[in-house]
Amino acid sequence: MDTQSDKVTLTLFYVGSFVVYYLVTMLITLFPNYGALRNNGLLVPVLCLFEFAVIYPLYRFYCQRRTDIPLGFLRPGQALLFIGALFVLMVAQTQFLQPEGWLIEQSQQGRTSMLILLLTAVLLAPVFEEVLFRGFLLQAFLLWAPKSRFACMLLTSLLFAAMHTQYVHWETVVALTLFSLLLCYARLRSSSLALPIFLHTLNNLIAILPAWFYA
Repeated sequence: MDTQSDKVTLTLFYVGSFVVYYLVTMLITLFPNYGALRNNGLLVPVLCLFEFAVIYPLYRFYCQRRTDIPLGFLRPGQALLFIGALFVLMVAQTQFLQPEGWLIEQSQQGRTSMLILLLTAVLLAPVFEEVLFRGFLLQAFLLWAPKSRFACMLLTSLLFAAMHTQYVHWETVVALTLFSLLLCYARLRSSSLALPIFLHTLNNLIAILPAWFYA
């Protein structure tokens, strides 16, 4: 950064994006049909749709002015290494994760509801969550502490886990934190968002697809 003022301006943009994301999430609860969305298993998909509609345009606006958080592209060799790490993490999680009530309730809504969740969780959530967390928030921390990368990754990951309020078991919070650390490292190693978006998409697909088959 050229000046302290530039750093402050960028930080305000990053934090502002996070605040907008949080407000959108909270405003959904004020919808007149909030209860119906929840009862029909459509609340999480609608949240994903609104959050994507807000965060992705902000990212496009950002990319028109800066090049430090590029979408980039996948490198096959690098992607295979991180896929292996993701699989190891997912297998380890099966040893201690507890069933989450909201996902059980979602699967009881039927295959159509689960299909909508699957599509939004695979096509939309990985994009806007990577832009927001491994993009804007991680970049905000790195801006002020470039030599403390692990601390920046950990703070980003703790916020990522904390924002997933639909999960109630502490084991899931730990798993989300570890997952985010892997995604943060993927972002830094690849210098782009393509790899973490791909890994996030793969994770969500593997996590939700079986529930759709058994719905």
